This record gives sequence, structure tokens and C-alpha cells, in this order.
Amino acid sequence: MKQAKIIFLRHGECEGGDIARGQIDVALTEQGREQMRQAFSSVPLPIKQIFSSPLVRCQHFADTLSQQLSIPLTTLPALQEVNFGVWDGQTYDAIYQASPSQFDAYWQDPWKVANTPDKGESLVDFYHRVQQGFMVVVDSMWQTLNLANEPEANHLQALVITHGGVMRCIMAHVLNASQNNGLFANLAIPYAAIMSVDVYWTEPSDSNTPLAANSVFQPEVSFRINWPQQVAVDTR
Repeated sequence: MKQAKIIFLRHGECEGGDIARGQIDVALTEQGREQMRQAFSSVPLPIKQIFSSPLVRCQHFADTLSQQLSIPLTTLPALQEVNFGVWDGQTYDAIYQASPSQFDAYWQDPWKVANTPDKGESLVDFYHRVQQGFMVVVDSMWQTLNLANEPEANHLQALVITHGGVMRCIMAHVLNASQNNGLFANLAIPYAAIMSVDVYWTEPSDSNTPLAANSVFQPEVSFRINWPQQVAVDTR
């Protein structure tokens, strides 16, 4: 068995206040930058790979870390937040005042495609997008493990800088809890929260079985989630 750890770090406090912050591209506040610095200081090193959402509230910090620590950075659009469509960037109060029934319906059952905001991304599509991005990270780590010859390579760690919605989708995937309303309506993930996922690759018991011509061995993979931690102080 080979194993690795993926550490997820949510971005810090952002400019714009209490808004539906989906794919609107807003920067971190100074407090948000400090939250992420504090949070990263608790992350065990070494980190061998960094992956980031392309949105500036994640990408800027990822760029800085990559340059300071000389760690390769991969930007994955699949790891950006859900697109709230016409709600994106609006305050929650303004959204509710304009569309109270749809706002209530969305938070009561965000998985129902009919409840998706106009021009927005359904939660079903968002979940599948994030799942694909997550597996890109997992596959990249598997390739790195196979190329490494160092004994400590089996303790490979990667950092993913992303969003609260993405972290909820990862939880749903690992816990086999998709379509769970509570993960989105009732679970708070603070700014700069840390969540880690242990990854395990299990090789077949019969290692002498030959592979077909031009085939690539794909081991079974399983996951264990470690509950989110808040290191930095959330001053919302």
C-alpha cells in the first residue's frame, strides 16, 4: 500500500462583505491574508505540490507560497467555487428581498436542479466538476509517488488552496454523502479552515498478474477525511 495526504486550505476573509461569493473574483482583505499565513504555519512540512483555484482569493496566496518555497504550483479551474449566476456578488439580503421563495428553496434543497439561480451552476454539476478536479490531484500524487525513489516518498503531502463549497463537495465524495443538504446548509467552514484527506492506494494481492499490452496499472484508491480545523481567528 502507498499513501499520501492532501491538505485543503480555505481562503481567508475577502473584500465585499457578506455576499454570495461564488466565481466573482474578489481579493482577500489584509485580515484574510493574515488568516491564511497563520493557518499555513500549522501545516506540517514538507509540501511537495500545491494546487489552487484560479480565483484571486486563492491564487495570490498559492503563487506566493510556490515562489517562496520553490514548490510547483498547478492551477485547476475545477477547484473554483460554484457559480451563483445572477446572485453572484450580491448581498444575501438583496437576494432574499428580490427572490424570497427561490432563495428559501435553494437553501432547503440546493441539489434540486430547478432551485439553481438563473444562469448559475447546479450543485449536481458543481459536485461532479469538483470530483473530477479532486481526482486530478490524486492522480498527480500517484504519478509523483511512482517517480520518486526516496524512502520518505510514501509520506507525500500536497496542499490544495480552494473554497468552502469545494471542501464540502470533497467531504460529500469521501463520505459517500452526495445529495446531503446538511453539508451545504448546516455546516460552517470558517475562513482559512484546514481539512486533510488521507489517500491510500491498494495494489492487487496477485502482483504477478501481467498487464495487457500498452495498459497502465491503476490501483484501487480509498480515502479518510480528517475533520476541518480552524487555526486562524475568524473576525467576520
